[in-house]
Amino acid sequence: MFTDYRRFRRVASIPLLVGLLMLALPAAAQVTSLSMTSDPGDYIGAGQTYFYSAADGEFRAQVHSGGGGISISFNTPSYEHWWYLDFAAPNGVPLTPGSYLNATRYPFQSPDVPGLSVSGDGRGCNELTGSFQVLQVTYGPDNTVTAFDATFEQHCEGAAPALRGQIRYNADVPLYLTAPFNVQAIQNQPVDFLVTATDDQSRRVLLSASGLPSGATFTDLGNNTGAFSWIPSSGQSGSFVVTFLGDNQQGNQATASSNIFVRPPPPANDDFDAAQLMPGIPSTYSQNATNATTAPDDPWCYGNAQSVWFEYTPQVNERIEANTFGSGYDTSVSVYTGSRGALYQIGCNDDAAGTRQSRVRFDAVAGTTYYFMVSSLYFPSSVADLVFNLQQGPPPFSFSPSVAQFGTVSPSTGAVTLSGSVRCSAPAFVVLNGHLKQVRGGVPISGYWSAFVPCDGVTPWTASVQSTAAIFRGRAAALFSGGKANVGATAYAFDPDTGEYRQAEISVVVTLRGKK
Repeated sequence: MFTDYRRFRRVASIPLLVGLLMLALPAAAQVTSLSMTSDPGDYIGAGQTYFYSAADGEFRAQVHSGGGGISISFNTPSYEHWWYLDFAAPNGVPLTPGSYLNATRYPFQSPDVPGLSVSGDGRGCNELTGSFQVLQVTYGPDNTVTAFDATFEQHCEGAAPALRGQIRYNADVPLYLTAPFNVQAIQNQPVDFLVTATDDQSRRVLLSASGLPSGATFTDLGNNTGAFSWIPSSGQSGSFVVTFLGDNQQGNQATASSNIFVRPPPPANDDFDAAQLMPGIPSTYSQNATNATTAPDDPWCYGNAQSVWFEYTPQVNERIEANTFGSGYDTSVSVYTGSRGALYQIGCNDDAAGTRQSRVRFDAVAGTTYYFMVSSLYFPSSVADLVFNLQQGPPPFSFSPSVAQFGTVSPSTGAVTLSGSVRCSAPAFVVLNGHLKQVRGGVPISGYWSAFVPCDGVTPWTASVQSTAAIFRGRAAALFSGGKANVGATAYAFDPDTGEYRQAEISVVVTLRGKK
């Protein structure tokens, strides 16, 4: 074998040998991710920890239009979260690996200092100080960015709390650990997950963990994976951060952290399949929904955080009201028919009757099962004391607009004043849009009018009408005058029960009388 190797050396060039050896080695892992840790009091990160990978959304990288820097952006598919990161070298030169100290806010930095800016989720610094270290930067054709790796630290408004993190974009990483970043756990229920090491030369990586909660274990399985296992007890709740270390014994180490959030068990009616049965009308159910969760297929009604479910099947046709009056937090309530995955929303409401509580009203059909979802408004509440009421609903909203038999007209200007009233079964806003038509001397005359009526019981209204012909021609023959005229209108009212607009039509003959 030794003789064969020397013969190989005589016939093979050194570059060829190096190339063959490189082909024989696995390529370094290409990693795209954003990890950040925010100190308490830091405005940008709000004291939270963050981790996003290419599986969570879209990363984009580009060179600054003026040169000397790189922008990285990230957003989740529906833009629930989005972040922008800018790094710039002094004096507009391209970034190269190295440390950049005393950075200020990009793009307002002085020419001779580095520029830095990390903003997102609607928050950004007015003034900024910080530093960053470029670990890798590779430019492609046409001034594109093909790989980037940098760590950073920034402070907003001169404050001590910092946002620290690392951005990787197609970065070549010799050793990389993968662990779930956010883990939701429930007391007395098992939590199990794997941590995986990726080495660019497939070397054996030793795995260990620090910060293990009481009762938790981590086992190196010997195949570049490790197993975390834990059953949180009833006395363990809150956030637990576990850090995992990988060491390939060749001078490369990598870490990854998992933020395990433990909460008490959710309420019994936390899931659609375990909806609380309401026995009849009227009935009330009180509960603490603070630990309620959101299922991936929960529908949306001004949010769906801390959702709990109820169901009711009427034995006769009846009008139903479901409300959360008496609850201690901002709620929304919605009602559905159908089955899980194929629910049809009948109603959705937030802030009924000028309160933070909600109400839906609808006509229920005997034998049909109705499902009610109550949730926090948009975001979870720290204390969610819920009162859910099911009761007989009042008659459906109705309204009736009318036009008075007589109107007035100015002989000199032809201006007409119409009046009438609107009767509403509940307070509502009504809009009337109408026209007035009259024939004078064989010439048709028309005009338009509108009225906005905050209706409560029976509410009067008035509206002014001007001949459209008078505006453009100014001829006396084209002015309205005393006598019969036709009035037509469409009235729209906002139904406070369903959140929909209702419509009514008016067509009457009125008598116009002259006025002084």
